Amino acid sequence: MDLATCAADIAQHLRRGFGPDTAAQRDVLALAEEVGEFVGAYRRWSGQARRTGTATDMHLELADVVITAYVTAHDLDIDLDSVITTKLATIYARGWRDGDRA
Repeated sequence: MDLATCAADIAQHLRRGFGPDTAAQRDVLALAEEVGEFVGAYRRWSGQARRTGTATDMHLELADVVITAYVTAHDLDIDLDSVITTKLATIYARGWRDGDRA
């Protein structure tokens, strides 16, 4: 299953549990929460927090960010794969540093 298909399935389950009226708000807040959890996991893994964490914890939190982004995109009717393709073209066209257009 691709991410967009999984996101549609997850969104359907969430609508059953929480209702459709608050889907976009719920998703945006969940995305922010998942990013925060990833940052915390990164800080623990990299030794910048009071307690330690594993690379696996960090990896799983990043996966949560990506999955939640796809669910959010689904509920906001955004074709994330298409938008990512467009954005990548922009990123590659602008170069990496001043003077670097290769």
